[in-house]
Amino acid sequence: MEFLLKPLSKIYDAITHQRNKSYDSKPFKTFKFDIPMINVGNLSVGGTGKTPFVEFLIQKYQEEYNVGVLSRGYGRKTKGPIKADQEATSKSIGDEPMQYHSKYDKVEVVVAEERVFGVPLFENTDLVLLDDAFQHRGIHRDVNIMLSDYNAPFFDDHVLPYGRLRERREGANRADIIIFTKCPETLDVETKKNYTEKAKNYSNAEVFFTSIKYDKAYFLKDNTEVKIPSKINLLTSIANPKPLIEHLEKINISVDHHFKFRDHYSFTEKTIARVESESKINNILITEKDAAKLKSLTKESNFNYFVLPITPHVLFDDEDSMMNKINSILKKAND
Repeated sequence: MEFLLKPLSKIYDAITHQRNKSYDSKPFKTFKFDIPMINVGNLSVGGTGKTPFVEFLIQKYQEEYNVGVLSRGYGRKTKGPIKADQEATSKSIGDEPMQYHSKYDKVEVVVAEERVFGVPLFENTDLVLLDDAFQHRGIHRDVNIMLSDYNAPFFDDHVLPYGRLRERREGANRADIIIFTKCPETLDVETKKNYTEKAKNYSNAEVFFTSIKYDKAYFLKDNTEVKIPSKINLLTSIANPKPLIEHLEKINISVDHHFKFRDHYSFTEKTIARVESESKINNILITEKDAAKLKSLTKESNFNYFVLPITPHVLFDDEDSMMNKINSILKKAND
């Protein structure tokens, strides 16, 4: 397949490169708003941990700012700019926006394919977090944070469809901060140095490293904290469930059956009925991303659905340094 994919990759690369040049040389307009904006995105398709990092920033800033999240709303069944309200569902605003909306009462969540048309819908927000807008250059951002999966670093990857990059590696030069995610907790200093040096071949951004930290599980039905049973079924529709499976093995949780669906899969009552009919046990573990879609579909179920949240853990005691860097860029941009 390589002889087919490489030429297609070159075509895709040429198109995205020309688009970026049009923004760099100003024929394409970038709109700047008075409200400060932090973007969390990546060069690759899926699986870098954007949603947990957006939540990490919500928790860091929600005491100081009225935080809002602006997303495309990937996978939703609607069109145009929409502000999440009490009637919102994952089908109307998308999986990740619904997760933010469900967890954070004071956070305004807006979805729009063209982000510039979503900004006017914010009413009380004074800091916007752009979810996955690294390639969406029509809107200005004060801080550009680029995530890259430690297990598939951007500097070793290729443009679609030969690889998983949405644009060439040099796109990293737009980043103010690069974060390698999903690192092992035991990441050594030599590997850190190696990754940093390779990233610096493409960007002057400051580089940080995070691992996945799993929080306490809770019941999907009523959000009460719970201990995960020693034997469960696993139900996922995420880009890369491998780290989750490895974590379960590490804490001696046995997976009887893994019901694995594609990323952003749109669950139906029929799907859930099939999953439950094929399950030998009635304990099902799901991710927080899938919880936003499954809560309404499982409210009448006799099965126990457990949700396992995740959060980034900044390695090498660099959390303060990383936040200071973000804040300094933000302050400089808005002075």
